This record gives sequence, structure tokens and C-alpha cells, in this order.
Amino acid sequence: MPKFGTHLANASRRVAGHAARDEGGMGIFGMFMFGTMAAIGGIALDVSHLYSAKVQLQVAADLVAHAALYNRDTMGADDAKTAALAAVLTGMPEESYGTVLTADDIVFGTYDYETGAFTEDEDSLEAVWVRTERVDAAGNAAQSFLWRIIGIDTFDVITDSIYVTYQPMCFREGFVAEGVVDIQSNNSYFNGFCIHSNEYV
Repeated sequence: MPKFGTHLANASRRVAGHAARDEGGMGIFGMFMFGTMAAIGGIALDVSHLYSAKVQLQVAADLVAHAALYNRDTMGADDAKTAALAAVLTGMPEESYGTVLTADDIVFGTYDYETGAFTEDEDSLEAVWVRTERVDAAGNAAQSFLWRIIGIDTFDVITDSIYVTYQPMCFREGFVAEGVVDIQSNNSYFNGFCIHSNEYV
């Protein structure tokens, strides 16, 4: 028993002696710094990847909205949607990104500038609303890298875009010319009929 006590006392003195010394302190500090920098780097990597995915989807939404509204002027709503969908498949093929939008995500309608409200109207040629998404429910969510350590495997990314076309009254009801507009008739022109020239009437 005294022998065990002697060993215990010697071990206690050795531990106390090591605790009072500072050798190896920088190694411990370096481990903490490495862990901190690894965590910050992981966050930066995942955030930049998430931002990149959002930019890709926003570009796709803008492209589809522009194509749909452009084609709607000469096509029916369904044909315009089909043409617009074909435009996005080149940049975001389904085998790499999954289905980021369908024809149901392209909606024609009208847009109120004062309230910012979009109203669905399939017969409208005025505006279009497009939604693109990479979500877990569709099986194409943006993947995380180091955030998997804390249980975050994917990110849902959703973007939308509204395009509005504007046709001034003169292009719909009136005479418009780059040169001179010279009317030589006895017709009467009332309020609401536009006559415009970049030189003179």
C-alpha cells in the first residue's frame, strides 16, 4: 500500500510539472486554429456553391421568360412555352441539373407596376412569370460539401423572373414614321389615334 501511494505521489508531481511548463502550447493552439479555419473554409465553399447555383437558376429564369414572351407574340401559349423550354435545356441539361422547370412554371399574364402584382391570363401577350428551382422534393437540390458534417446535405434554391413587354399606343393605333408623315386625305382623327414622326407631321 505504501508503494502504491509512492507511485501515485510521483505521478501527481509529474503531471503538475508538465502543467506548469509551456512546451507544446503552440501545437495545441495550432490545432484550434486549424479547426477554426477549416470550419470557415467549409462555410465559404458551401456558400459560394449555393450562390453559384442561384445565379445559374436566375439566368435560366430570365432566359426562359424572355424567350416565352418573345415567341408569344407569334405563337400560342403552349407553343411559346415549348420553345422557351428548349432554350434552357442547352445551358442546364436535365442529366446534370435535373428538371429545373416545366411548362407549368411558365405563366402568361399581366403585371401591375404600382402594386407589383402579377395576374395570370393565358391569353395575355403583355407579361410572363417564370419559376426555376432545384429542390430536394424534385431530387435535384444543390449539394453541400462540408456542411454535411453538421447534417445539412442539400440546399433548396428557387428563383423567379417576370418579363413585361410594352407597346406604345402609336405602334398599336396610329401612324409612325422615321421620316415625314404627310396625310393627304379628308379623314378625321380623334383622341386616342396617334400620329408620330421623327421629323415632322
